[in-house]
Amino acid sequence: MNDRGNPGLAEGFSIFAVDATWPESRQVTGHGHNRATGDAHVNLWFGSPHFDPQVEHVSVFSASSGNAEASEALEREFEIYLHPGEEPPASLPASEPVTITTDGKPLKFELWRNSSNRYWVARGHIKNTEVILSGSEIEPGELSLVRVSDLTSFSNPFASLTHDLCAAIRDAEEEK
Repeated sequence: MNDRGNPGLAEGFSIFAVDATWPESRQVTGHGHNRATGDAHVNLWFGSPHFDPQVEHVSVFSASSGNAEASEALEREFEIYLHPGEEPPASLPASEPVTITTDGKPLKFELWRNSSNRYWVARGHIKNTEVILSGSEIEPGELSLVRVSDLTSFSNPFASLTHDLCAAIRDAEEEK
């Protein structure tokens, strides 16, 4: 709870990104913060600056646990990557485990692949943050994710809004 009586950010929420060795564009493509519930989410894009899905790319969606945006993000990724032009399945298909390095430690994610191309979707939980990954032309097990609190190094068409979200994250960390 902050000094204005609002709950602030959800306890333990973190933003995750592909580590600094990523050679291509790094962009903030969306975010939100519900001041009433503290739920927050951030979507980051790593790849072509023109969002070309045919080249190596990864999308990293971080959401506070229990945030409905995480389920919606997973559904969108299934639609885009696993079932383009089709209705997504009524329930999640069977996944396979994949280990992704997160903050320097191996962490198990659920992985779904599209058998007709190199697209994939993965989901993992890191403390109180749900992370949805999607990508192509790179194996998810080759990724290394890191926690970030400063998004100023990312291209950002929503700069002023992201500044406010980053300030809320820093405030929440200082209150701990």
